[in-house]
Amino acid sequence: MYQYHGWAVILESTGDEASNEREVNIFNTVKKYIEDLQPNVDVLDMKAINGQFHLWMTGLWNREPSAKFNPVEIMKNVGIIAPGSYGMLYVFNDEHPKHFNEFKVYVLARGNIEERDDPFLSPLIPVVADDSEY
Repeated sequence: MYQYHGWAVILESTGDEASNEREVNIFNTVKKYIEDLQPNVDVLDMKAINGQFHLWMTGLWNREPSAKFNPVEIMKNVGIIAPGSYGMLYVFNDEHPKHFNEFKVYVLARGNIEERDDPFLSPLIPVVADDSEY
């Protein structure tokens, strides 16, 4: 099972120098990118909320998705398109050879993504589930 849950705030830059036109261009580029991934991603959407662009994704696959549809790769690409972006992605992959009983957290900041250990829901057994469930 490959489970993921994530969000990102889409920003052109980390400062105040962003222009509305460039922000809209970046929003449109990210929107086109995620539209091209449909319908092969469970939930992947973006919208403007109070003048700020937000992306969210969640899904549950039987196996780890291919690179094009992998949520970690999607977050990396969003960071490349919109280098001021920030957000988080939680991934659980029970087929991973080392991390089969834990979530991994991918932190997007300043357009770059970094893998971190999850201190809240891991190890999945016994924090979230009983051994008999898996």
